[in-house]
Amino acid sequence: MNLIDLIAKRVSEIFPDTTIYSERQKSGFEVPSFYISKIMTITKSRFFDIQDRTVSYSLTYFANPDRPNADMDEVEQKLLNNFTRLDDYATVRNRETTINQDDETLVMSFDLLLNMYKVENGGKLERIEYSGGIQEDGSRKNQDNRQI
Repeated sequence: MNLIDLIAKRVSEIFPDTTIYSERQKSGFEVPSFYISKIMTITKSRFFDIQDRTVSYSLTYFANPDRPNADMDEVEQKLLNNFTRLDDYATVRNRETTINQDDETLVMSFDLLLNMYKVENGGKLERIEYSGGIQEDGSRKNQDNRQI
């Protein structure tokens, strides 16, 4: 699952009946709906092939045209109260919201701080050879079946 999928999953938990887009729509966006877009990524290297990545996103909400101001205010409060983590993967940081009255949109920009570690492509341990065991009386025995 990628980051946009994790963001969409969390937003859909908060707003279960609202459409969420991650691509621009040639025919326009259905309203109300959300649009997720990536803004930028900043990478800083640390020791041992560890990277700190800050990934910035924008979450645009297209308000209900019947009551846009009340709708945007309600959505903003729900996002500020509930959009704080993406499962156990990342914490949502530096949230900023902007309301555009002319377009009837609410835009929340935010960062995800990720610690990335190099994955080793070594072989997996498939089987362990073991000699020994536990006697019925709870004492151990070694590979020669002598009690220890």
